[in-house]
Amino acid sequence: MSSPTTSARNFRDYIPLYDEFDYTVDDFDGALPEGLRGTMYRNGPGKLEAGGQQLGHLFDGDGMLSMFALDEGGLRFRNRFVRTKHYRHSLGAKGAPYRALGTMRPGGILTNALQFPANVANTSVAMHAGKLLALWEGGRPTELDPDTLDTLGVHDFDGGLKWIGAFSAHPKWDTTTGEMYNFGLAMFPRPKLACYRVDRAGTLRSLGHLNLPVPMFNHDMGLTAKHLVFVVAPLVFPVGKMTGAGLGLRNFIEAIEYDAARGTMIALVPRDGGRPRILHTDPLMHLHLANTYEDGSDTVIELVNYDATWEQLNGQLRGLQDGLTDTALSYGGKLMRLRVTPTGRVIHETLSDLQGDFPMFNWARTGQRHRYVYLAVGADGNRYPNAIAKIDNETGKESLHRLPEEHFTHEALFVSRPRPISEDDGWLLVVTQDRVSELASMLILDARDIEAEPVYRGRLRHHLPLTFHGTFTQRVARP
Repeated sequence: MSSPTTSARNFRDYIPLYDEFDYTVDDFDGALPEGLRGTMYRNGPGKLEAGGQQLGHLFDGDGMLSMFALDEGGLRFRNRFVRTKHYRHSLGAKGAPYRALGTMRPGGILTNALQFPANVANTSVAMHAGKLLALWEGGRPTELDPDTLDTLGVHDFDGGLKWIGAFSAHPKWDTTTGEMYNFGLAMFPRPKLACYRVDRAGTLRSLGHLNLPVPMFNHDMGLTAKHLVFVVAPLVFPVGKMTGAGLGLRNFIEAIEYDAARGTMIALVPRDGGRPRILHTDPLMHLHLANTYEDGSDTVIELVNYDATWEQLNGQLRGLQDGLTDTALSYGGKLMRLRVTPTGRVIHETLSDLQGDFPMFNWARTGQRHRYVYLAVGADGNRYPNAIAKIDNETGKESLHRLPEEHFTHEALFVSRPRPISEDDGWLLVVTQDRVSELASMLILDARDIEAEPVYRGRLRHHLPLTFHGTFTQRVARP
């Protein structure tokens, strides 16, 4: 068990990985469970350098897809950088070839003014209609070959995404129809969230848009049987700062302010058209939602609320190369439930005192009442995620799978058994890293009893930079 004392040691919690690998994992304990066959893909910034220039923010690193293919032959690992324009040009450039969200190009105003941030395809990954898409919410998806991870090019849904074509990193699926729902953030000429539905064949159609009162940042969304659900924190782009960013006087991350006086805006956008229902509640500071669903005439929303200001959270992300424990800010936030009533009242309820992030649930329950949520948490006072938590919404019970001392975890992915008999009848796939040896592993936990020893632990031959989000498909990749 880790402790705050041992965590005070200095570790490099973000380490770039410049090499690309393809091998079968031969150092493992346990066995792959029968019935668990398919591929986990994960995405995150593989390196924080471009043209020899250190990038200024974790959000700026070039996207790197990691693939974990599981079949009768065992676990096969493969990683490839997404060959975006930013990645390709950075290999031979002197300094960053393009602006990023939190990084300026060399050359001052002349080289940065009126330049959009480069699409680095580093935030999430989705498989839909047979296409593997690397997502970055400031622009279009990038399509990759699901077997080789070769970059196939920018994907705009046959012209369905217009202009900048922003397509968020957090789409949601209707498990009954197979449709994918998402949104894109637009700043000009009027700030709004453009809403989309993508059918099972991959055809995108617009669902209209949600107007924002001012330019604002929003990262995630929810889906219920009736609505697309947005919980927009008061993260705003003041006109002066946004103008300065556009003119190359500052980076775009520095143009964001947390304006608590605005409170949090909740928007319920009808899936079948119609005017959004807009409500306001106390200010929250969050990025990630768990599940959302209708409960009678109420709409229920679960999210992770950070006990921190935007400036503190942004500072943690900006300084990650120096280690997760070199900041006074605790990791993550607390799981919270919001209940939106027909009268417009919004009831807040904290579901757990654990500090965590990257909420996960059984995606088959998307838009329906669910019982379990899984979080990557900082247990026992640690300021980095050293455990996976399972929170039972019915009983309030909290179960923890604590990692060995000085190990940290990425987001956990829930994968259901082929014929489940309960909501938690499945496995959690978790990438972890030993902070001492700087080597990564992939764990498989029994989601019914996460306190037990891993069913399988496959050790990689190298480290793995922090990944943001991932997905799982029953299709086995054949690289």
